[in-house]
Amino acid sequence: MQAIRSARPEDATAIADVLGAAFLDDPGAVIFEPDRERREAILPAFFGTWVRAAIADGGDLVVPHGGDVTGVASWFGPERHGPSDEAIQAAGWDDVLATFGEAAADRMLTMTAELERQHALLAPWPHLRLDFFGVLPAAQGAGIGSRLIEHGHRAADAAALPCYLETFTEANVAYYGRRGWDVIATYRVADDVPVYALMRPPSG
Repeated sequence: MQAIRSARPEDATAIADVLGAAFLDDPGAVIFEPDRERREAILPAFFGTWVRAAIADGGDLVVPHGGDVTGVASWFGPERHGPSDEAIQAAGWDDVLATFGEAAADRMLTMTAELERQHALLAPWPHLRLDFFGVLPAAQGAGIGSRLIEHGHRAADAAALPCYLETFTEANVAYYGRRGWDVIATYRVADDVPVYALMRPPSG
C-alpha cells in the first residue's frame, strides 16, 4: 500500500484539484453552486485558498508519497479545528468570494456557518477534526484513502482523543462506519439537505 507524507506548500494546487474533483457532485458543493459546469470551474479556487491557509497555519495535511498527488486528508486539533481567519484572508479568500459571485458566496457562507455552529455544539471537547478528505475518482479503490485516514486515526489514538467529521452522503457514512465512526447527529441545511455528524472514539 502506498506510503504517505506531509503536504507541502507547493502541493496546494494539486490538492485543490483533487478536492475539486472529489467534491464536484457532493450535495454540499451543489448547495452553493447548483450549476455543475460553473461548480467545476470555481471549486479548485475555493479549496486552493483553504489548503494554502491550512498548510501555513499548522494543519496536518497528508498526501500519497511519490508520484502525483491523488488524495489528501486534512486533520486539525485538538484545540483548533481549521485555519485562522487571518490565514484564510492571506491566502486570497476575498478573491474567491468575488469569483463565486454574491449569490453563491452567500449560500456557501450560510452553509459553512451552520456546519461550524453544529460542530461547536456536538464536539465541545478536545478532538481531531477531519476537515477535508478526498481521492481522485480515477484513483479510488486502491487503498489510498485508507492510508490517509489511518494517519489521523493513529494520531488520535496515541493522544486518546476522539475524531469528528461531517458528511452529506449516506455512502460516506457507510465508508466511515467500516472504519469505526458512528453517526452522532443528523441535521439539515439549505433546502432540507441532510448533514451527518460522525464521531470516532479513540481505540486502545
